[in-house]
Amino acid sequence: MNTLELNNVELSEKTAKAVRDSSREVKSVDTLIDPVVQRLAVLNPLWRFVVDEVSYLSGDNLKATGFVVMEAGEVLGTISREYHGREYVIQISNERISKDRVRRGGYKTKDADKAILKAKKMFFKLKPTERIENSMKVAMSVIDQQKRRKDREKYDHARVVQDAAHKFIMGTGFSLFLEHIKTMAESEQNKINKARTEHDRIDEEMLTIDKVKSQFENGKTALVIKDDGKYLVKIGDAIQLYDDNTLPTDMRGKLGMLKLVEAEAFISNTGCRINDEVFVLVVEES
Repeated sequence: MNTLELNNVELSEKTAKAVRDSSREVKSVDTLIDPVVQRLAVLNPLWRFVVDEVSYLSGDNLKATGFVVMEAGEVLGTISREYHGREYVIQISNERISKDRVRRGGYKTKDADKAILKAKKMFFKLKPTERIENSMKVAMSVIDQQKRRKDREKYDHARVVQDAAHKFIMGTGFSLFLEHIKTMAESEQNKINKARTEHDRIDEEMLTIDKVKSQFENGKTALVIKDDGKYLVKIGDAIQLYDDNTLPTDMRGKLGMLKLVEAEAFISNTGCRINDEVFVLVVEES
């Protein structure tokens, strides 16, 4: 008897569509789980065994490897073929079984009779306490999900307003903002004015960094490496070795200025001190 021909065995809508789209056909149930599904389907005519997993059998034929077992619209559990411990086994699973196992997951065995006994024992409609527990989980999940959704929606709308307000304040409304600052406590005024000054200073430094970066990437700077009293200088593809007497005057002046600042510091129209031995100099375009 072909298990798939039993009245209470069917393909899920999703599986049926996937099979149709692939122009294939589910011909049988995997031999490992077939005796389990067939025996339980015959013993429990009110149960529905819905195929939700398939795999290739041969040619254009497929075999069922996973079932969802239902009764009156309620899921009782699943029966599937799983790879475990370097071999395929039968897995009988539902939340009730999972809670009783140390590592969670389903009951696994290669013995069809043991799998049938486990399903008989553990596949039944939810008790009131289980229904309450599951409903609590679902309710909490929905509440959390909706809160996150509304938080995102609120943030998105607030961001639109904030962006528009920022654009106005930093544009035509900036003079109004400056007048508003004057109404604040002196400590707040000082904090804001200091931040404005620092912003302008850093903006000026960024212009220098951007210029050095652009020229360095285009080979229009001098890479100077101090090496035992000598200076190894690379400009573009050309490499020269200088000492204190032969180093070009322009380079010597800029190098002297950079030696006075800390590592990783930039000086406008001069360059950058990378570390104690390496310098990047802005060179005059010829």
